[in-house]
Amino acid sequence: MTRRPLRYAVPRARVALTSAVALVALGGCSSDPNSIAEQAKQGDQKGYIAGNGAIEQIPVSQRLEPVTLAGETLDGRRWSSESERGKQVVVVNMWASWCGPCIKEIPDLQQVWTDVRADGKPVQFMGINFREGPDRGAALAEEQKMTYPSLTDEAGTLILAFGRQAPTTTPSTLVLDREGRVAARANGVVSQTTLQGLIDDVLAS
Repeated sequence: MTRRPLRYAVPRARVALTSAVALVALGGCSSDPNSIAEQAKQGDQKGYIAGNGAIEQIPVSQRLEPVTLAGETLDGRRWSSESERGKQVVVVNMWASWCGPCIKEIPDLQQVWTDVRADGKPVQFMGINFREGPDRGAALAEEQKMTYPSLTDEAGTLILAFGRQAPTTTPSTLVLDREGRVAARANGVVSQTTLQGLIDDVLAS
């Protein structure tokens, strides 16, 4: 059965978000030959698919199995989402220096990261630097003053950890609940207000 995405209003009523009708159904990602997940499997370095800005929230009762995302960060550290399980909400953002919309949203992501840390919220950010070498990704991170870490993903295969829930566009942002399950996602550029609202709702769920 196709999940019916919820319409979402950010707390404090500052933006109205679109329905996630345009998102690929969770069960259909693997069958779409144009999806990023399929491109990752093929390893043919095709171009990216632009997101449409749709937002999806997934009720607790409908969340799938926990995701285990693991790899090496741009500064050479090993990280796994399992280390956060039971403790923190994890915000995963897929980005690349060759993706203009990704660069556009970095300041908003950085501001939310700064705010959640200042507020002491149990939230970890982790980027996925998609389909480029770590030196290039690290250079952009430094240029954009990104202080949250990112996994290097030159092969473009880390998103396969999400299975049927793999991102289908670049950029994409997914919010994992404390159990490691996908609880919300943004298909395309996400604003500061929208992301903060998604995080707060997942923390409260």
